[in-house]
Amino acid sequence: MKEVLSIALFTLLISFNGFTQSTSNVQLFGQCMFNIESVDDLNQLTEEMKLNPAIEMVRLDFNTQRALIITKNLQTLTESDFISWFGVYSNTIYCTQIGVYGVDEIEKFPFVNCQN
Repeated sequence: MKEVLSIALFTLLISFNGFTQSTSNVQLFGQCMFNIESVDDLNQLTEEMKLNPAIEMVRLDFNTQRALIITKNLQTLTESDFISWFGVYSNTIYCTQIGVYGVDEIEKFPFVNCQN
């Protein structure tokens, strides 16, 4: 009986450990459209974003005016937090989408069905 209880407890601990590891490694993404008229300003903003400890990868495309950012070490990402990463250009952000990287579909350019 002790062996059965020990095995059950061991299995439960392994399952719980696997669950906590899988939920803590979630990466989120945010994408949007923006309006930045200077390549130099865009490059400077990109470099500033790369210093953000919550950002794993940042892609700001001047030609399409589209951004894709993948996070690290975040459990949640709100639209206002995402937009705040654009600093002085926050007021130019539109067509925002936030999701779980690898789970939710990343919209392809050109964005359609923009709600904002």
